[in-house]
Amino acid sequence: MTTHTTTLAKPPESGSARAKSDWARRFGMPSAWSAFTIALGFAILTPIVIFFARAFADGGSAFDRMLDQPNIGHILWTTVYLAVGSTTLGAVGAVGLAAVVTRVPARLQATAAVLPLLPLVIPPVALIYGWIFLFAPDVGYGNALLRMLPLFSQMDEGPINIYSVGGIIFVTATDVVGIIFIFVYARLREINGSVEAAARISGASATRTFFTVTLPLLRPALVAGLVTSLLVQLGQFTAPLFLGRRDNIEVVTTVIFRLREQYPIDYALTAAMGFPLLIVGVVAIAAQRRVVGDQRRYVTQGTGRGMFKKPSKAAGAAIIIYGSIVVVLPIVAITLVAFSPFWNGDLGGITFTTDNIRTAFQGTAIIDSVINTLSASALAAIIVLPLGFIAALAMSGIVRAPALVQRALDYIFIAPLAVPRALLGMSVLFVFIRPPFSLYGTLTMFVIGYVFIALPFALRSQYSSMIGVHSTVFEAARVCGASQFTMVRTIALPVAVRGMAAALAMTFVLLSNDFAVSVMVQTPGRQVMGTLLFQFEQSGAISQVAVMALVMTLITAIVLSITVRLGGRSTLENL
Repeated sequence: MTTHTTTLAKPPESGSARAKSDWARRFGMPSAWSAFTIALGFAILTPIVIFFARAFADGGSAFDRMLDQPNIGHILWTTVYLAVGSTTLGAVGAVGLAAVVTRVPARLQATAAVLPLLPLVIPPVALIYGWIFLFAPDVGYGNALLRMLPLFSQMDEGPINIYSVGGIIFVTATDVVGIIFIFVYARLREINGSVEAAARISGASATRTFFTVTLPLLRPALVAGLVTSLLVQLGQFTAPLFLGRRDNIEVVTTVIFRLREQYPIDYALTAAMGFPLLIVGVVAIAAQRRVVGDQRRYVTQGTGRGMFKKPSKAAGAAIIIYGSIVVVLPIVAITLVAFSPFWNGDLGGITFTTDNIRTAFQGTAIIDSVINTLSASALAAIIVLPLGFIAALAMSGIVRAPALVQRALDYIFIAPLAVPRALLGMSVLFVFIRPPFSLYGTLTMFVIGYVFIALPFALRSQYSSMIGVHSTVFEAARVCGASQFTMVRTIALPVAVRGMAAALAMTFVLLSNDFAVSVMVQTPGRQVMGTLLFQFEQSGAISQVAVMALVMTLITAIVLSITVRLGGRSTLENL
């Protein structure tokens, strides 16, 4: 029996239709993608280039002045030492916590996965002051408790000094744990459990399976987390500023801040001081892109969402203890100070009062700072989320964009990460207070600075969601005749919803908590929450600092809860 197959031939295109098709290929989408990439690259890179170009004015004399700064060698060494120390400690903690969470009983895994991220919810300024209230050498509540123990009973101060290099590393490492945990745990959940199971069935031990199967599959997430954390820590500013002043511990960014506070501002010297950090950042990002390469190489197919190990109640207890130490203790200390007449470290004689709350809210400063923070964060999110979605479409291959455009977009979005936030703030200040912009004293200055902060995260969250879907899904849609617009509307957009929610959550957390960019672009008449807390700190109003820290923590928690509710319970897990 003979079976005849009939193939419907595509009608030949007319000359005019073929000409339009050729015109579209030549001058249509590729040209539009190129124009989009050039315009975005110009908007993002130009302020940074203009600012750092100041370092080379007058024959590069600013570099000579930089080398003449007192203790410049020690300052550079301290900057690197703190960054490497906190990143190393944080990476070990993050990988360990990710492994522990996989051992938590299934019904508690969603909650356990959120606990390591909680330090990211507390604004850094508030978290730092929580640790100060606990471990200030003389009147810290934690030190007061430790001195009750026989081992430390003879000490008048300590035994822990939060105003030290070790204190700075510990405090910043809690943030690093959260950042790297986001990358590592999300990837652990994506790794197909059957891959690890096959290795175990073949006789591989748990250790060999981890190093030969799991760890290579974790490489893109781990490298991305390490590089991100190292770059953030090289430009760390908040912890050294608040914790390093007592023992004169300075890093590059705190020196730049001192220069910013002088009038007139020596922009050339600040650019020269930050230039080494910029070079390190650019090299690190290039290395990251080379090591990670195409993340599709690490997508595993099959059934199951990761191979969770045998449940352990001890694992759940370990996660709870960690969350209690790094989150509950600082918040308790802040609350004690906020509701106490004064802070003296005497736990036995504490009396509670609401006078500090009433005093802090007598004027409109706190309310105005909350409104400014949320307004600037929302405007920045409205700008970066669509840009991140468009770039993720191109980079994931869902829509056809030239390879050069995809590579350029990747670097453009991640470029702000190479610049420490304090220097991003200086770039925005230098460029946008001058004509034709003249934005000094406006909320727009904060919005622009926040856009730079949020861009890398807006792209990565949405891109990660899109590459989690195998390319054959989109190829099948093309074969069935779906246009690129149809694929974006029916496949890419639903897939990216969770990534968008994660990007929105991360954007609000990052921007509501920002201090480094905000303090650089602030003006006396325009404050956000972080800069207002700093103003209270500068005036010595410790009780108001504690009240403001509580307000910042509460606002950030509310905003995060709303975005998690909109994006689903697993939004934080997919950050």
